[in-house]
Amino acid sequence: MWRHRSIVALLPPLAYLLLAVVFTWPLAAHGTTALGGGLDPMLQTWVLAWNTHAMTTNPLTVWHAPIFFPYPDTLAYSDHHLLLSLVVLPLIIAGGPVLAYNLLTLTSYALTGWAVYLLAREMFANAPNEWIRATGAFAAGAVFAFGTYRMTHFVHLQLLQTAWLPLALLFLRRLLRAPDGSGGCWRDAAFFGLFAGIQCVTALYYASFTALALGLYVAIWLPEALHSPARADLWRRSGSLALGGGVAALIIIPLTLPYVRVYEYLGVVRSLRELDNWSAPLQAYLAVPPTNWLYGGRGGWFTASGGEFALFPGFATIGLATVGATCAAWRGSGDRSAAPDGIPPERDVIFLVLLAIIAFVLSLGTGIRLERGSDPLPIPLPYPLLYERIPGFGALRVPARWAMLTHLALALLAGIALVRLGRWFVLVQQRRWVAPAALLIIGSGALLEHAAIPVPLAAPPSPPPIYAWLGTQPDIHAILELPVGSTPRGVELERITFRQLYQMQHWKPLATGYSGIIPFGTTDLLRRVQRLPDDDTLRYLALVGIDTLVIHRNEYDAEQLARLLAWADATPLLRRRAEIGDALVYTISPEAEMPSLAMTGASVFVSADERVPGVLALGLIRRWKAEGANLYGAGRTRYYPELQPLHAGQVCDYGLLAADEDSVVAGFNTDGLRWRSNGLALYARDPHMIAALDLAQPVAGQFHPSYPSTLTVVLEERRMRIANMVIPLDAPLTEVHIELDIASLSAQTLVIGDTTYAIAPGAVTIAAPVTLNQPAQINGSTDAAVIQRIRVLSAPRAPTPPPEGTLALSADSRFDGSRLTVTAHIGGAGALVIDVRGAAARDDRPIHLLEGVLPVPPNGDPLVFSVDLLSPNEPWVIHRGKAEDGRYVVYVKSTTRTGAAGVPVATFFIRNGVISDPRPAPLPLRIVGE
Repeated sequence: MWRHRSIVALLPPLAYLLLAVVFTWPLAAHGTTALGGGLDPMLQTWVLAWNTHAMTTNPLTVWHAPIFFPYPDTLAYSDHHLLLSLVVLPLIIAGGPVLAYNLLTLTSYALTGWAVYLLAREMFANAPNEWIRATGAFAAGAVFAFGTYRMTHFVHLQLLQTAWLPLALLFLRRLLRAPDGSGGCWRDAAFFGLFAGIQCVTALYYASFTALALGLYVAIWLPEALHSPARADLWRRSGSLALGGGVAALIIIPLTLPYVRVYEYLGVVRSLRELDNWSAPLQAYLAVPPTNWLYGGRGGWFTASGGEFALFPGFATIGLATVGATCAAWRGSGDRSAAPDGIPPERDVIFLVLLAIIAFVLSLGTGIRLERGSDPLPIPLPYPLLYERIPGFGALRVPARWAMLTHLALALLAGIALVRLGRWFVLVQQRRWVAPAALLIIGSGALLEHAAIPVPLAAPPSPPPIYAWLGTQPDIHAILELPVGSTPRGVELERITFRQLYQMQHWKPLATGYSGIIPFGTTDLLRRVQRLPDDDTLRYLALVGIDTLVIHRNEYDAEQLARLLAWADATPLLRRRAEIGDALVYTISPEAEMPSLAMTGASVFVSADERVPGVLALGLIRRWKAEGANLYGAGRTRYYPELQPLHAGQVCDYGLLAADEDSVVAGFNTDGLRWRSNGLALYARDPHMIAALDLAQPVAGQFHPSYPSTLTVVLEERRMRIANMVIPLDAPLTEVHIELDIASLSAQTLVIGDTTYAIAPGAVTIAAPVTLNQPAQINGSTDAAVIQRIRVLSAPRAPTPPPEGTLALSADSRFDGSRLTVTAHIGGAGALVIDVRGAAARDDRPIHLLEGVLPVPPNGDPLVFSVDLLSPNEPWVIHRGKAEDGRYVVYVKSTTRTGAAGVPVATFFIRNGVISDPRPAPLPLRIVGE
């Protein structure tokens, strides 16, 4: 008996596997030599291969995939496939990643069909007989597994992993409503959590989809659970849900944290304009793949407007789903939890209908459009609100993928209709075989609407011999392959992807790559590489950490290649290393690198100034961290996360700053310059520098801090007391000197102890000796001077004056409709630059709204100016941009220091062409233009 039951239980998955072979033909015939068409199958095959390599060599490096060097955590730029890699690890080792990828693709269809079949069988438990129940469930599984949504995503391995949500729903259903009515058991809870967790980590999109589906199911079933007459049963269900959630969390959290980290420091948020482009139009629900047997050649509305926009549920499926929902709605008012007609309990049907509708609306994205690219209808949708309010929602680039849940719900509703029809056939026809046969015919017709055979395949070419050779060179650190374009799109992206696939021969880090994210630092590097042949670009690459160039001669035209090779063989910064087939290998000479410094145990401050080339800073951070340095500084969005915070008064051994950044502000002297290259400068600490402290004091409710006009300093042998801070010292003091950076609006005096110092208007630096163990009182004019920074030294030195053109400035602003009025009090000579910049609401595109220059008034008079932000026609405005919806910041800066960071004095939005949410940012007196 058990053998018979085992054989019967295996029939559905085997049947689905057979259907998978048919619907994905000719994949099974080319399992070791071909992949699905396009770039994504190559990327996912590469991911499987990299995971296997990392797991079998150094598992701790698995997240640091060798692309987009020097970025870390690059596996998290796309779906990681770690669980899938574990499943097929022996197969990848024995038969290669292509075979493993194709088998995972085939089995995903069979597993998905089987999972939906199991869920549907449970829902159809009250069918008239087992054959009708099994036939309806099998048809539901087949329509979903081989439906248009999944066949459209034949090339997206991560989106084919849809088996786990139906299984999670199956065990959640048992947990909340066990067949015996006594509530779920702990085993059901554990399986519910296991499958929910697996579904969430197989694809980032499916984590959101799973949360919606399971949350909706719990919300619908919760009233019944809460009204259970047995209190113990209620607590048992609550405990079971908690257990399932805990199991899911154990799976989700460790495999999600790298994504949270990457998305945070890269600042990954999809713009509304990008979401517009990937929102499903209504026409997408009629579109099919071009190879669809019934509708693929009809053109018109059946033609997909892009690879994501073939979402046709099937006319038969829609009709059957409508019948299933209608039958449930018309059911009599008897016992709805145990209907004798094969229809699931009413709450199951409500869940499926709501899931289909909600997911359909979400798939439309930012607006209802008849066709892709058309103007949306004036009907508001919830997606923009969810985009703004729910963390992580903006990271989902393709709203159209929500259609997966709609297709799942429609398939199950269609199964309900088939079971209901089967019951009708049983009533009108006495022959037992008629009902299953009729259902098979109807189900086959529904399935036939989705047949799109053959699927597109492509055989990746064999890698050139250079890639195997690279695998034999252990001293190569990181590679840039040439030629490479400035923008990784189209043909250029295809070339990069092929090189990444060939990387499986050597696993050396590549400067480029293809994934779900291409970081800004990589595009910075690609733009810079276009300057080759150029020695300074070689120094740029050396700073990044790239030590090898591979030049593919067959990809250049003759003239361009001759010019490049003539330079490469002549410059002392390159050394020809090898000639392998059509490729030449050059090593970047150590002469291209900056002088090496002892970094083991050293402290290094990395400036977050926007003038610092981010990818160069990232490359040096990676190198110095490996050498054992302690790194400090704020993070740079799009490049690297926050480093260690500086302690109060701390001055690091070295400082990496922008080349034109004022080193004194960071506590370094110009005499400490060690090297300068490609927009960077490295400074060593002045051996006499004890502490450097910014005296900013936060102001409640204000954006900018304030600075003191008076200050008490007590310097003792082993500690310093400055303002309200006590700073311990590493070495005892015997002599102390201070330097003060002061912002002054007028000519005046500053008293330090018993000594009076004359101060000119503007930014001023003064130096003074201080007696140990005695309070030094520093007094300036309360309204006209502030002390912005203090530096403490163990020996006197000539203070470095502030850069030419820096100003002392305080400012207030106010809005009157679209007009902004600013009142500024300025110390110093020169002119003030007003710069209004922003980002477009739709695509985050930078906008330079306006720029103007106003001379500093003589005699210390205030500067008052006004400008219409939407229609600037003032004579001092030198740049007028187009006002677009978006967010904006009004900056002020010195005209002689336009490269320096500006200081905000106001922010505002433009919405529907009108100034919205204007916010002045009062600026207390400070130095501007450093």
